[in-house]
Amino acid sequence: MNRIAKTSYIILGAALMLGSCSQEETPVERPDGNDRRIVFHTSLPEVSTKAMEITRDLPFFHMTAFDETDSRLIAGDTLKGYFYNKKLIIESGSTNAVSDECVWPDPGFESDIMHFFAYYPELKSGASLVNGTDARSENKEIGYKINGYRVETDIADQVDFVTAYTKGSMDENYFSGINLNFRHQLSRIEVKTKGSHKSCDIEIAGVRIANAPMQGTFEFQKSDADGTWTDLVKGNAEYIFREGDAIVKVGAEPVSIMGSKIDSDNDNCALLIPTTCAAWDYTNDAGNNGKGMYLNVLLRIIDKTPTTGNGKVQYPYFDNSQGLNAMNIPREYFAVITATGTVSKRLYKNGNGYCTDAALTQPYTLASGEEIREFGWAALPIRADWQPGYSYSYTLDYTSGVGVHGPDVTGEVSPKAGDPIISDRVGVSVSVNEWQGLNGSTTHTVDVPGA
Repeated sequence: MNRIAKTSYIILGAALMLGSCSQEETPVERPDGNDRRIVFHTSLPEVSTKAMEITRDLPFFHMTAFDETDSRLIAGDTLKGYFYNKKLIIESGSTNAVSDECVWPDPGFESDIMHFFAYYPELKSGASLVNGTDARSENKEIGYKINGYRVETDIADQVDFVTAYTKGSMDENYFSGINLNFRHQLSRIEVKTKGSHKSCDIEIAGVRIANAPMQGTFEFQKSDADGTWTDLVKGNAEYIFREGDAIVKVGAEPVSIMGSKIDSDNDNCALLIPTTCAAWDYTNDAGNNGKGMYLNVLLRIIDKTPTTGNGKVQYPYFDNSQGLNAMNIPREYFAVITATGTVSKRLYKNGNGYCTDAALTQPYTLASGEEIREFGWAALPIRADWQPGYSYSYTLDYTSGVGVHGPDVTGEVSPKAGDPIISDRVGVSVSVNEWQGLNGSTTHTVDVPGA
């Protein structure tokens, strides 16, 4: 079986200026000098691609502040927060927030410079805000970080993660308040397909982004509003179609293969931790011990040639003809409404029958007008260079092929990991638009490793 021919994909940075996220400061009415609450004004960058819900409506945020000149806050080698991880609710119909727990320092400290750190949303179980600010340093090196931040494996459940940093003093900001310009700290990933065939149809029912960073430590930085990510842990992010999603039929025009995210108010894109990651080297590391990244698309291929095909499914393989071990192929099953092509249930095979749960305790009986459709995975190595606040749209061109068998295909009998599926190549074009104001355009061509 021939190896995959060399393939390249394009990363195109659009010349796109997004709307400014700044806003005019609204003077705060203070009838007397006794109200020492800090008024925070919030803003988020506008988005000219598909916007996440929270870019239009940030409901709350968590705020931490420290005063590097207040020796009363020193505990051992650590400078304690002046206030720590306080939740502020944004006023209805406004972008402002105040709290009785977030106040300016005591009289006599009005000129002290305060450092403010904010984040949204709530931290999931296992994640925590940690203060490691060194009190011994003359410049009070910032040590605030979020340990164990993770994104959900189901793309439908992923949410944006935004942070803000600024500084100010009561002398300078008592009336004007503190402006918090939040920044996106995740990368937004979209996957589309296109391709026209005379001899076959391609249907898609899900996508997996394999070996993407799913957990890490986010470190706030005073000099870099984006902060930094460390201690990344890889995993898989996926969207497998569910009830109400329409099976995608690949055609000439690009179309998303990430479902409709019917359980979420966000758009149908992944939100993942930024990273630079090598692609899976399927030629020299078929088992992917190096944890290279790849896309895995859940698809089936139907032969539509009138003399030989007549609607026969070519992939996933159904028999062991031509030396292929069909059982090597990981599969997924769906009950599909024939008239509309929409999923009614995701199913799990149990002998000659099907169940609606992975534990195989809930048998499923097809309703009138439904049919079982079986799908297999098709992998495509990709190299990632994701930056925080950028939106990446991958368009897979299936005109000449659908990729290779992924590293989850085991055994020495064909097909093996890295072997091509049906034909020998697939093209990938990648367009890149920044959320926060990309000025200018760049083009990069990257060869698929080992091709």
